[in-house]
Amino acid sequence: MRLILPTAFAALFALSCAAARADYITDYVHAEVGIGAAAYVRGPDGLWAQNGFPHELKLTAPAVSVGFTGDLYQAERWGVSWHTDWVWLGTVHTDAMVPSANTNTTSGHWQGADLVGVNTHDPCSGPCHNLSRFMGSGHDQGFALTIEPHYDYMGWRFGVEAGPYVHRSTWSEDVINWVSMPGAEPTNIHVEYKPEWRLGWVVGASVRYRNFGISYRYFQNKIAGTGSNPYNPIWNGTHALMATYRF
Repeated sequence: MRLILPTAFAALFALSCAAARADYITDYVHAEVGIGAAAYVRGPDGLWAQNGFPHELKLTAPAVSVGFTGDLYQAERWGVSWHTDWVWLGTVHTDAMVPSANTNTTSGHWQGADLVGVNTHDPCSGPCHNLSRFMGSGHDQGFALTIEPHYDYMGWRFGVEAGPYVHRSTWSEDVINWVSMPGAEPTNIHVEYKPEWRLGWVVGASVRYRNFGISYRYFQNKIAGTGSNPYNPIWNGTHALMATYRF
């Protein structure tokens, strides 16, 4: 009995210290979640779809974010907060008919695949020998690390934020009836972008009442193709609007 009581008191003391430390941490660090929608901004004409030919671009998708936030400084009416969030901007899809073999009637010789919008008023720049179907899909996700100065009034918080966005994109295309040159037999091919972590940026604004809020962010997640990784995604950037909750 003499051994049990001191052990019990020691256990209770340890639990109370752990709870106190947990309360101390939650005074400075809060979990936050967001759910809403993202709208990807289409890139230049000729990137996986070409004006003047049939195409359907589904560039909106559900989006979510999960992370942590806290206050770097807090005065009576204003402060500065930090955010570290993982963001999923959703998967988008495209379906486009594009000429894969194009002979220009002016020059009269093979010009290559007409995917660069040579003439938006007459996209073929000559007879369209073959239309290929380009079916693409991809997504973007990453970590947003932002600083948010804000103004506070009677439970409301009005803030703006900015910071780096470390992200990873995917993109793939299934091309049906691709013709590599005039007279060649149509074939089906699959190409894809090799995902890499890239550095972009994010800016945004938010309004919050106590724990609930609305957040808008713009993500600069454009990726330029390279010689070793040429099949870059269709988007130039992404808008996201989310309902948020801070625990």
